[in-house]
Amino acid sequence: MQAGASYSATAEPDWVRKARAEIPASTTAANFQTGGIGPSPVSVLDEVARNLHRENRGPADTRFRLERVEPDLRTRLARTFRADPSEVALTHSTTEGICIAAWSVDWRRGDEVVISNQEHPANVFPWYQIRDRFGVRIREINLDTGTDLLKEVQAALRPSTRMVSISHVSRNNGRRIVTAESAKLAALLRPRGIRYLLDGAQGPGCVPVNFGELGADYYAACGHKWLLGPKGTGALFVRKAMLDQTLISWAGSHSTESMDYASNFKLLPSAARFEFGTRALAEFSGFDAALRWMERVGWQRIHSRIDELAEFAIGRARGTGRLTLVSPENTAERSGVFVVRLPRGADVMKLYQRLGTEKRILGSPVRRDGDFRLAIHFFNTRSEITAAIQAIDEGPRSG
Repeated sequence: MQAGASYSATAEPDWVRKARAEIPASTTAANFQTGGIGPSPVSVLDEVARNLHRENRGPADTRFRLERVEPDLRTRLARTFRADPSEVALTHSTTEGICIAAWSVDWRRGDEVVISNQEHPANVFPWYQIRDRFGVRIREINLDTGTDLLKEVQAALRPSTRMVSISHVSRNNGRRIVTAESAKLAALLRPRGIRYLLDGAQGPGCVPVNFGELGADYYAACGHKWLLGPKGTGALFVRKAMLDQTLISWAGSHSTESMDYASNFKLLPSAARFEFGTRALAEFSGFDAALRWMERVGWQRIHSRIDELAEFAIGRARGTGRLTLVSPENTAERSGVFVVRLPRGADVMKLYQRLGTEKRILGSPVRRDGDFRLAIHFFNTRSEITAAIQAIDEGPRSG
């Protein structure tokens, strides 16, 4: 397929074709890069542009302020992901949320944190900094497909463990932490005073998310991946009981209910206390518009469609006889993050570049050598998946 060509969606349901028509970038390539940057619907872009222009009509004029954007977005995020509005802080990325939680601990030399071998640099590099600054030890557990989460964590725990920080959905193998399993992990950690942080970059929009049922103390997410919102948007969910135990490392005029210049202040009673500095309100309005757009499409329909396409991809990958499936096959643990391993010696970076430039198939290498990821969203089609897996399979043979 030549650069710029479109993939057909004629065999897909009407609602999928309609949604694709509203997302321009979904039709100019086989876009399997939602796990990195998702393509936004036109209505989201229009919302951001409209509010940028509105603000600029009178930046200091109260008539043009976007005062309802933040509270309305917190409320929508809380309703969508089953949290209390007081548990929602608006951030600019998953990384910001991870850092707010990670740096809130009063770390001491000899303390320990547990992460996994499936993490994005956003949930690794902050721990390197904390290790080097405070003398904290990092323990890494194995969350490859098929390992036992609870046993892995339990074996890594020590009296000095202060936090467990892992991905809800791994960007490296697509494994989803099952909600009931997460709740059991929370029940294991809480009596020991160990905090539990989930990196949710690959969660919301890809798999169902119920913050309350997951049991985590913190859940960091972003708007620009599976939720199809603008870059520079995100959210941190903080369990209500942890608000006062979560120390503030970055503070600004958004953090307080009141303050004066005699050093008196009163923090906001909600997770909004973790917000600081000037806010990108037009982008946040676009985040809200993306959530509204996804609601109209239908969350259950979206999640069911992603799972159906993942199952289809599993079948196609099995049929090659050459690609090894890295992602889980069972429904409970799989997600739209679909990863295969190429034959030994294959040059994944060359494959990535060739697929993008020659085939207009946008996938991604991941952490482990030889592994290649397709982030399969609901707007992708079976014909795109078939073409992608065929191209991945043929890549090593064609040099």
